[in-house]
Amino acid sequence: MGQRFIVLNSADAAREIFLKEPNATITAARPSTFFGTYLQDNYKDVFFASPNPKWTKRRKLVYQLLRTYGEGLVNIEIQIKRNLIGLTKEIRTLNGQCIDPGTTVEEFILNTIENLVIGKSTGRDSDMHRILKKFDHLSNDLAHVGMDLLYSSLPFLRFLPFRNSKKIKEWFKSKQQMIETFERQGQVCKNNFSLENKDFLSSTRSPHVVRFIFMYCHFNINISQFSKSLQIYFVIAYLTTRGTLLSLIQILAKRPELQKSMQNEIENVIGSIRQPALEDKQHCPLVEAVTLEILRYISHGAISAHCASQATEIFGVPVDRNTPILVNFWAMHHSTTAWQEPFSFRPERFLDKDGGLLPPTDPVRKRLLVFGIGKRSCVGEIFAKSRIFLFLATVLQNFTIMEPDDGCLPDLLPREMESSGIILQPKPYKVRFVLREK
Repeated sequence: MGQRFIVLNSADAAREIFLKEPNATITAARPSTFFGTYLQDNYKDVFFASPNPKWTKRRKLVYQLLRTYGEGLVNIEIQIKRNLIGLTKEIRTLNGQCIDPGTTVEEFILNTIENLVIGKSTGRDSDMHRILKKFDHLSNDLAHVGMDLLYSSLPFLRFLPFRNSKKIKEWFKSKQQMIETFERQGQVCKNNFSLENKDFLSSTRSPHVVRFIFMYCHFNINISQFSKSLQIYFVIAYLTTRGTLLSLIQILAKRPELQKSMQNEIENVIGSIRQPALEDKQHCPLVEAVTLEILRYISHGAISAHCASQATEIFGVPVDRNTPILVNFWAMHHSTTAWQEPFSFRPERFLDKDGGLLPPTDPVRKRLLVFGIGKRSCVGEIFAKSRIFLFLATVLQNFTIMEPDDGCLPDLLPREMESSGIILQPKPYKVRFVLREK
């Protein structure tokens, strides 16, 4: 007998189910997976685990980490802007050469993740970058639905010398290296802490995420268990931002008129000298609309899996306990009913007749569920949006993105993106970053 599934293909249906009780709670559960059972120590994480008191506590801790980093967004902004200064310096040295932007984008993302986790960036050739990048790519491969279905059905395969089984061993090795890094940083804070030194927790000598890790050591919370709650978010933060930024670069290189309009907006709001800041975001509706449209257009987190924790009804249809509920974000964001020309890149769909950004309450904006909705919405949404805006505004302030000299840059087509893992990625390509005159 086959497995019954519920598939949600519209934003209205998702809002009805995930925002209204009792189904908001009932459908917040996750289905059983190989990744959650064997790679996340039987769901000792936030992403794959179903809600329970421990899950709620871990999720609150992750929220605390992302929202109290430094003094909130101010220090997130400081760290991202510092990384962007290094990025622009590196791009300048390229002198308009034709390059694959993947390496540059990846280094920027890994630097921001490092700053969030250990309070500093160790650089492209560091062990930490190598560990993070390897761990992220392995996680993406191993969490793929085909891989998960096979190994969930035949879990003994993980002990056999197959390629994916070898990846599992490499994954555990990378995970242990990450945990050891967290433990070392936590111990440094613990050793430096003094009850008499009440300024320690706000001292500029102590990066604020390291301070947060210290708090767990100080209150005797196992740092290894805490890190398990964060690992999958490092993976998603890396892969989703990588896919978004590389997609934006490819799109803009093919649309010089749109790029020029964005540069004009940045010039009018920020100027050519001052570094872009998060407070500029609200005054750059076109940049924001382009960001929203790329997130809709690529929908790189195409599917999200939930399940019913108890028997219920969904739109009058009886649903048994443990029935998988698949949220089809790809269908939601490419529906011809919800979107005009869904496979065309049209940022203007998020702008009003006066060129202002549509408010979040607008029906068009409410159809966009890139970061999920309800109890399982993405805890890193603010961090992700901040990083994307600052990157995009900084790059366009300083450079014009152009096609290669040979003109061999294909259009970005969502249906042709690489789908080897849980997050879609654009295929490799090359562009030129040409320095703008100031």
